[in-house]
Amino acid sequence: MNVYLDIDGVLLACEGATSAYADEFLKKVVTENLGNVYWLTTHQWLGENRAVERLEPHLKPETVELIKLIRPTQWGEFKTEGIDFTEPFLWFDDDLFPEEEKVLREHGVLENHISVDLYKDPNQLTKFINSFPTPKNN
Repeated sequence: MNVYLDIDGVLLACEGATSAYADEFLKKVVTENLGNVYWLTTHQWLGENRAVERLEPHLKPETVELIKLIRPTQWGEFKTEGIDFTEPFLWFDDDLFPEEEKVLREHGVLENHISVDLYKDPNQLTKFINSFPTPKNN
């Protein structure tokens, strides 16, 4: 299974504050899906990878070492361009554009987009730590 991660609104909450349980969430995701975790964020876009640089001031040193194992994706206008639809996946993001929703629906995997809303539930990442979602196979 591939796991795709956004940064803003998922790992960083409003005004750049670290999301509650971001370190624990990242540890679970990276250690349980080693080699199959990818950045799908504007901080890693069009070949520019600033994900570690963006997160380093906010995470524990051991978590920073773990996120260096997260792989980049290539995408242009829409994040769905960076998803490998031939493999089961989960995509954690706080925003889904209508065009991206359409692509997910066309592949029959809309449920694999895990909507993160830290305004509504600041502790939402703990739910994923305790009960990690299962992807729908396409």
